[in-house]
Amino acid sequence: MIRGQSKKEKTERACLAFPSSLRREGRADDGDCSNQKGSALIITLLLITILTGLVVDFVYEVYIDTTTLSNWGNAQRASLIAKSGQTIITEFIDLVKNETYTYTREMELPLMQDFGPNVNLTVKMEDENSKFNINSIIYENGLTHQEALSSLKKLCEYLNINPSLALSIADWIDPDSEPRLSDSEDTAKNDFLWSVDELILIEGMDKDIFNRISPYVTVYGNSQININTAELPVLMSLRDDMTEDLARRIIDYRETTPFEDSSHIVRVSGLESIGQQMLGGITVKAASFRVTTKATVNEITRIVESVIDSSARIHFWREG
Repeated sequence: MIRGQSKKEKTERACLAFPSSLRREGRADDGDCSNQKGSALIITLLLITILTGLVVDFVYEVYIDTTTLSNWGNAQRASLIAKSGQTIITEFIDLVKNETYTYTREMELPLMQDFGPNVNLTVKMEDENSKFNINSIIYENGLTHQEALSSLKKLCEYLNINPSLALSIADWIDPDSEPRLSDSEDTAKNDFLWSVDELILIEGMDKDIFNRISPYVTVYGNSQININTAELPVLMSLRDDMTEDLARRIIDYRETTPFEDSSHIVRVSGLESIGQQMLGGITVKAASFRVTTKATVNEITRIVESVIDSSARIHFWREG
């Protein structure tokens, strides 16, 4: 050993004396170590990503389940409140039946009840006697009510609907199998209609025609038309000799003086004679009502629709 060598020089000499193969092996080990550390980092990041995804998915599922449960609770509550509205309306109908005449075709009733925050209930009532009863074209014994059938034809004509549709409706209702039109008995029900929606099933009826005629017809009630509430197309159907001018005179008359009795129809100018012949088919009072209650709880809405007569008997019920 040479005296006076620094520590740095000694180290360099030792490295030069070390076999080159071993020096290369050492460097390879260092590379393997670095690669292992990199792989561990990637795996760790991958695991964190997977766990994060699982947590997010779990939180989302919990949110969905909680929201679904909340919506279900709101829907149940809305349904019960809508049904409560139907109960409330029967009290009003009980008051109406004591009136001698009614002159409001459709109205939305104000409600004083407080159902709590974020809750809304509306109740709408419509006079079914303001409409033409389609079932009236066939008597209970199965025979045709010719006068009522003529009225339905005239209603169709006024609404720009082929009046032959009235014959298809008659075949749908009457109990026999004798067609008034070709194929009109092929799929006929041969029974009275249970709801106006059933019209769409009748031969010759399409969506456009249904939308035109459905506001003016019903299948409930005593088949008498309330001259205080019937609209122009329905008034036109009262008789073959009813003109649009005469029908408008009825409307003008009742706007200032509601009819308090059916016999008062003769007070309308031009109806002194034919008004007498209409008495059996008209009334001045609603006997059946279409009631629609709509309840909303936290943006979840439920609707209940019914037809109730003046004795509180329910003829139709639908929830949605």
